[in-house]
Amino acid sequence: MPETRKQAASSPVDDSPRLVRFGRITDRGFVEFSFGIGSTDLMVELVLPVEAYHEFCKTHRVVYLTREQEQALDHDQSKWRFGSPGITE
Repeated sequence: MPETRKQAASSPVDDSPRLVRFGRITDRGFVEFSFGIGSTDLMVELVLPVEAYHEFCKTHRVVYLTREQEQALDHDQSKWRFGSPGITE
């Protein structure tokens, strides 16, 4: 049975952490970053002007990935890109 609007409105709020991996600020003043909800398994790459980026992070109360988390994520993703961890070519 399809969910009605009333049911959707009464469903619990998803309180999973909003995760951000900062990329860089471009020479045109845009912030490139990755954003995920609850896990780093699926993150989307986004680009926003600096002010909008700060507002986005504030609105979503993001948790920034640490360098260690970024390194672990890169290592894990190398398995998908190159067939096994640590292989870069």
